[in-house]
Amino acid sequence: MNLYSYFFVAGASAFCFLISRPAAAQETKVDPIIIKADRNTLLRSFIDLDGGKRVSHAISIGSPMQVHYTYDADNGELVLLWKGEFLDATPMWHDRGDGSSRPLGKAIQIGDAIPQIQRLATLQSELKKDTTGSGFKPKGYTLDASGLPVFKYRIYGLSVKDMTRVIDGSQGIRREIEAEGSAKDLYLCLARANAIEQKDGKYVISDKAYSITVEDEKALKPVVRTIQGTQELLVPFQGKIIYSILFNQ
Repeated sequence: MNLYSYFFVAGASAFCFLISRPAAAQETKVDPIIIKADRNTLLRSFIDLDGGKRVSHAISIGSPMQVHYTYDADNGELVLLWKGEFLDATPMWHDRGDGSSRPLGKAIQIGDAIPQIQRLATLQSELKKDTTGSGFKPKGYTLDASGLPVFKYRIYGLSVKDMTRVIDGSQGIRREIEAEGSAKDLYLCLARANAIEQKDGKYVISDKAYSITVEDEKALKPVVRTIQGTQELLVPFQGKIIYSILFNQ
C-alpha cells in the first residue's frame, strides 16, 4: 500500500514526468558541520537572536576552555555567551547555505544588537536602536599572541579598543574597553533585563542566568534605571572600563 501521493503531468505530445513528491520522500540526512574550538577560534557568520533579529556582522570567538561568545561588529556589542561546544555551521555551509551558524548548547543572550555606547541627554533618555548620529565606524580587529581579537572602532569622536577574554576556571568572561579622547554624556549599557538586583558585590541579571561585576565600581558609579518596564545597568563611559560577566551556575 502506497502511503504517499505523487503527482505527474502527461499530455498527447509530452512525456509523463514527475512534478512533486511527498515530503517524506525528500528528507535526507545531513551530517552536521561542527566547528570545534580546540584552540582559540574565530568564525564570521550571521547569528540569529531572540525575536527573529539577525546579526549580519557577527564574529564568534571559541575557546578551548569551552566558554564562547559572539560579538556584533555593527554595534560594538557582545550579544551571546555560552558554555560547552562551539558552533554548528551546517546552515552556513551545507548546500547553498544561508550564511548563519548556531551555538552548540544553550546560549545566553547578553545583548540586543543595539549600540552599547550611547550619548544620553539625561538618565531618562532612551537608548537608540542604531548608530545614527554617533559617528560609529568599525576599524576591524588585531589578534594578540594567543589568537584572540582586539576590536577597534570610532564612536562620538573616540578611538575605542575592545577586548574580551575567558576567565580562568571558565567562570565567564572579562571585558576591557578603553577609549582615547574625551566626550560628554556617554554611557556604556552593560545589561538590559526584566530585573537587575545588586547583591554581594554583583549585579544579578535575574532572567538571564548571569551576573556582572564592575571593577573600580565606587569610582565609576554604575546606575540601574527602569525605562518602559525594562531595567538597564549603565556605567558612565570615559577612559577605561573593565567588567566581568559570570555564569550564575
